[in-house]
Amino acid sequence: MKKVVVAVTSTLLIVLVGVIGWRALVGESTVEVLPDTGAAEVKVPEFPTLDVRGGTTSGLALTGVVRDSAGNAVPGAEVFLAASGQQSLTSVRCGTCQEPLLGCRARESTPLLESLLSQHKGELTPGASTRTDAEGKFRFESLAGISFTVWARAKGLGEGVKERAAPGDPVELYLPALRSIAGRLRTEEGKPVAGHLFVTSRRLAHVVEAQADAEGRFQVTGLGEGPFFVLASAPGLLPASLEQVEAGPDPVAITLLAPRALEVRLVFQGKPIDGTVRLTGDHLSREQVAKGGMTTLERLYPGRVMASAVAGELSSPPVSVSLDSLLTRVTLNLDKGGTLAVSVVDEADQPVTDPTVELLTATGELISKRKLGTGELGVLGPLGAGDYLLRATADGYGTGTVPAAVKAGETRVDVTLTRGIVIAGKVIDEYGRPAPGVSVLITPTGDNVIADPEGKFRAPVPSPGLYTLHAHHSDWGGGDLKVTAPKSDVVLQLEAKAGAAVTVMADGRRVEGASVILFHSMGNFRSDRPSGADGVVMMRGLPPDSYTLVATHPEFLPSERQPLKLEDGQLLKVTAELKPGGAVKGQVVDNLGLPVAGAQVGVVPRGAEPDTTDANGSFSISPLRPKGQYAIRVTQKGIEQVDRVVAIAGGDPVKVTVRRMPVFKGRVLGDGQPLKHFRVDEHEVTSADGRFELPLPATEDRVIVAIESPGYEPFVGDRPRNPDLGDFDLRRAPQISGVVKDGTGGVVADAVVGCDTCEQSVLSGPDGRFQLSKPPYQREFNVLGRKGRRTAQRTVTSDATTGIELVLRPGVQVSGLAFLPTGRPAAGVEIAAVSSDRADTTTVVTNEDGTWATELPPGSYSFMLGLPEYAQLAVDPPATIVEVRGDSQRIDFGPVPGTSQLGVHLAPAQGYAMWLVKGDVRAVGNPPLELLHAAWAQLVYQPRQDRVTFSGLSPGHYTLVWASFHAATEGGPVLIPVDVPAQADVSIVR
Repeated sequence: MKKVVVAVTSTLLIVLVGVIGWRALVGESTVEVLPDTGAAEVKVPEFPTLDVRGGTTSGLALTGVVRDSAGNAVPGAEVFLAASGQQSLTSVRCGTCQEPLLGCRARESTPLLESLLSQHKGELTPGASTRTDAEGKFRFESLAGISFTVWARAKGLGEGVKERAAPGDPVELYLPALRSIAGRLRTEEGKPVAGHLFVTSRRLAHVVEAQADAEGRFQVTGLGEGPFFVLASAPGLLPASLEQVEAGPDPVAITLLAPRALEVRLVFQGKPIDGTVRLTGDHLSREQVAKGGMTTLERLYPGRVMASAVAGELSSPPVSVSLDSLLTRVTLNLDKGGTLAVSVVDEADQPVTDPTVELLTATGELISKRKLGTGELGVLGPLGAGDYLLRATADGYGTGTVPAAVKAGETRVDVTLTRGIVIAGKVIDEYGRPAPGVSVLITPTGDNVIADPEGKFRAPVPSPGLYTLHAHHSDWGGGDLKVTAPKSDVVLQLEAKAGAAVTVMADGRRVEGASVILFHSMGNFRSDRPSGADGVVMMRGLPPDSYTLVATHPEFLPSERQPLKLEDGQLLKVTAELKPGGAVKGQVVDNLGLPVAGAQVGVVPRGAEPDTTDANGSFSISPLRPKGQYAIRVTQKGIEQVDRVVAIAGGDPVKVTVRRMPVFKGRVLGDGQPLKHFRVDEHEVTSADGRFELPLPATEDRVIVAIESPGYEPFVGDRPRNPDLGDFDLRRAPQISGVVKDGTGGVVADAVVGCDTCEQSVLSGPDGRFQLSKPPYQREFNVLGRKGRRTAQRTVTSDATTGIELVLRPGVQVSGLAFLPTGRPAAGVEIAAVSSDRADTTTVVTNEDGTWATELPPGSYSFMLGLPEYAQLAVDPPATIVEVRGDSQRIDFGPVPGTSQLGVHLAPAQGYAMWLVKGDVRAVGNPPLELLHAAWAQLVYQPRQDRVTFSGLSPGHYTLVWASFHAATEGGPVLIPVDVPAQADVSIVR
């Protein structure tokens, strides 16, 4: 088996958990990074030892036995015990991304981990210890508590651990044979490097150290149960880590990156100026003073960061910088800045409790984050003049995002949040103990939340209705419960139910680091943690039923699908065999034959994760289907692949030639003035003087570039191939202007105004007025306004773009009944209302009796019920198209009592759709897309069967339309008038 060669500092930990899409982050402490302070402040837990002892004559007892991997008793083994609430490196989570710290994907977390590991800080500290007797048995007495972590070690054997052991429940600890991890350390250039290694089990925080020699070779011995987190460091290089390594004979390779430096020059009116440089990025927040207008920020990881600066009232807009070279230089031009004074209020203009405000670039990159007190006016800045986004969140409310334009002085911005519907409660295990880190899946929406250290969870849901909560932990059990939202006192208990103990094998040996998926018709279950040294993956807490098992591992092909029948109260033992895979290997070179480093290489069809080329341009992609043919695809900014290359998995290495795009420079103007923010092809550019220098595609004699900038018309430049392309002068886009008012005629400030095809939106001013750039190439479009739940919409033509009045009004109160095709109420079913006028979808969930209600802005909608059986009838769920208007409206779905049905016989055809339109339709377009705005219609896109049933029909006259949805239908669409209920069955088969 071949190990994956990793050339990054912190890879993504895949935590395998619960029902598909869940993430069980079992932890009770947090490393908190605070980016809103502008400084890299990190709150590191102290890992205090918790008391586990009760009184001298009282307390609980915990007993067990220690065995080796063959099942033999181990006498004289040291046994340790700690409270389950004891914090350690395996339980602590990153405060920024909430992932386990040992699996945080951000490179910037690696130096923090190096500091903790080098101090042996966060190792699991025992609260009590003992030794096993001649029969391998042990006993702890006078314990205080209901849940403990127990681990043991013995001479010649590795450590083994049991989590959440309960007094009165005998514990069996299995100690694996001692194992080791060997490999090599190397630089980006592929040269060996001497360094230091830190290794800890992902299950038991116990740090083991080792040294790599001058040839980069290392071996870490004395290891027990894994998988393992491995971190390497060396003088002059950045620390690197592998988050999940299996001990064994196969070597691992770790590439240590050279630190990047960013030299920042601060300029005001062409002269250097002292100031403070702020650097933000993924888990990165640093601040450094620039003396004499210069400073250098060191020991940075490669990647993109946002750089900005302040000096008194002066500031610069944030600039995106790519740290590809060892030294990157950037000049920040400071100017008279402005501030944003932000208030977060509810729909009644009352302060929201303890909101969090995030400042983002206009493209959505995080600049800063700040927690506000209730009613606090948060002043952000000084900030460089330009366009930003403000995003506000608060417990019990939906997220609010508004645009914000910074100009000289202070700009007041109110962010309005709408109150949400919440289901809250607690997850407990079978003993009644809080179950932290368990993911709770909410159906039918598919969202999930994670229980906190006390087992508490809080789940926002889109509407009142009937929801099913599913909690699953493959070690502790599972539980589900139906609740009607809103609900605040839910208790979700985990039970053993049915289960399976899956032993994962490969090449005749047990595999560590494997995971298991159990496929089920109502949802798929994944293991919470990978297999340990014994290769066993536990899957407890499953509903008794039939499943299909598949085992996976990053270095193998999945196992064959295996049917399982699980019975209540039983633990089925089963074996899954992983298959060896082949690898596609090769080298990426440029047209001069020089290796290309840092390029992403993938295969088509995609069978494994892409790889990144090393300093020699080499790559290896596995596991893939042995002897399978794969097309190689190389992607990297500034290069383009010359020829199509096909490789055989397990075959000879291939060479992929790419062409380095030539670098061109130029300047972008707007009405003769330099633009500071623009896009050239796929490159986002921030430039004080409008200049750019970028790799661009070109022919032998021409360069064609597409340039866009907010507020200006798109521009396509066709220039002779010359290193200096000269100036590109963009014309300002025509403006849409108007005023936002409420129902009484009063002006409305801080309303978000945009259009259905606009890239950006704006806020109305204190006088309610707004000015918005017209979308290019659009003859007719919709101008939209919103504030809280109040909305407005006006259809505008390109020759009437001024004096637009948007009147914000409450939404339409829409309600009705939903019934299943069987005639029963559709309880706990998701209804999606897709706006035909705006790019948004409103979700509502039905109650137990099939009733539902929501509020929608006026307009055309397609309503769809999320019923699994619809997938058998057509490509998309049947849609009911309705023009929503007025104060209130009733819309029913399915065979509601008192309504009729219509059956239509047809010959299914690729891309065709069947419409049932209320009223008499004498002519339609070809294709009839205007029916998407019908007053009332039902649509079935591409039926799979030869009979379609339309239900929930009130008596009246209708028209059937059968036509291609995407293209013109030969001979035109078929139109057939029908009367309901007089006609119950119609055939359109010719």
